[in-house]
Amino acid sequence: MENKSYKYWKIFAFILIGLNIILIVFLLLHPPMGRPGDGKERDKPENFIIEKLKFTEQQQADFNKLREAHHDSLGILQEEGKKLRQSFFEELKSDSVSHKNEIAAEIAENQKQIEMLTYNHFEKVKKLCTPEQKAIFNTIIMEIIDKLGKPQREPR
Repeated sequence: MENKSYKYWKIFAFILIGLNIILIVFLLLHPPMGRPGDGKERDKPENFIIEKLKFTEQQQADFNKLREAHHDSLGILQEEGKKLRQSFFEELKSDSVSHKNEIAAEIAENQKQIEMLTYNHFEKVKKLCTPEQKAIFNTIIMEIIDKLGKPQREPR
């Protein structure tokens, strides 16, 4: 006759095996976000623009050059903004906060430059478009801006 505790351990083992099988099936049917091939590539703003405007190969090449230049310039401004914000909140460590207004003004100017850079970038993108594409561009620009405002999730 089996020991009672051995019987419980067998039941517990079968429950764990069952849960593992359920977990494996769930992961196969619903892959985690950020995995290659799960469609997230289409959600990138640049792919959205190319797809919606139906850019030709030449337009795509020109667009990618504009996008890379914009990305490089934006990175510099964002890094500068990060340093300014660090400097701004460093002021809290001292008892005298004499420079906070000047730094806040610099942060505002930096953000203005970012917004103008983005606006000018999209003006250049619009110039790449045919008249038919410009009509589509005008209808999707706010959707593009919304996509840009959402942080892109990095795979873990």
